Amino acid sequence: MTNKISILGPNYSYCHVLALKAFPNSEFLMCQTIPEIFKNVFEGKTLQGLVPIENMIHGTVRESITSLQKYKIKINEAYDLPIHHCLASKNKDFKIISSKQEALSQCSILLEEYKNLGLQIADAPSTSKAMETASQNPDYAAIGSLEAAKSLGLQIIRENVGDNHNNVTRFILISKRKSDEKLEDARTSLMIIPKKDRPGLLYEILSVFKEENVNLTKIESIPTGKKLGDYEFFIEISGSLKEDRIIKALNKLKTMQEVYPFGSYKLRTF
Repeated sequence: MTNKISILGPNYSYCHVLALKAFPNSEFLMCQTIPEIFKNVFEGKTLQGLVPIENMIHGTVRESITSLQKYKIKINEAYDLPIHHCLASKNKDFKIISSKQEALSQCSILLEEYKNLGLQIADAPSTSKAMETASQNPDYAAIGSLEAAKSLGLQIIRENVGDNHNNVTRFILISKRKSDEKLEDARTSLMIIPKKDRPGLLYEILSVFKEENVNLTKIESIPTGKKLGDYEFFIEISGSLKEDRIIKALNKLKTMQEVYPFGSYKLRTF
């Protein structure tokens, strides 16, 4: 087992940018997919992994939720990273703008401007790969992180080119170790697995949290993959697993449903 942290690559992806900020003295194992990160942690190839779980514009990162559902490991911390895309190229005579589809959709105003000038828009596997292509081919410009552009020696054509200048992506740090300390201002994530579908099921779950004065910050239905119409519920709540009101709420739920807590953790902002 290695002390490296599995992260979503390649170099200077936004996951890598966050990892450099949050863990400046750590080594990283670059992975191509989110499920690969979970598998590495589950199998003990790395002690920890860092994955995106939600973007302010695009919502939940389903691969992360379904991987939590599959591997049932723990969340140790969460991080909010502002996403500020730039447009970069080897020169200003580029003909094609490339990036990952999500990044392109976050920069529609900029892209519309360039499309009206006759430029093409092209998908790339990642923002980092788009930057790499732009560094090798002067016909290409790329949308991605400033760090990626600078590392490849590209010219920054325009900064902060996203439609929403307040765009944020949330990442979670995962491991097989649960956080045992009683955290103040903590969040707790859990999966509720219904024993049997029936009318009023969701109301029953939500009413337990209301009775114990527990605030839900997120709830999402996740298909079980076993039968069409069968769902589990991914829930985030305000509070720690060590708080009495949370303990009472989960104990009530456990008499009716299967409950798997992913852990309590702090949310940090960069």
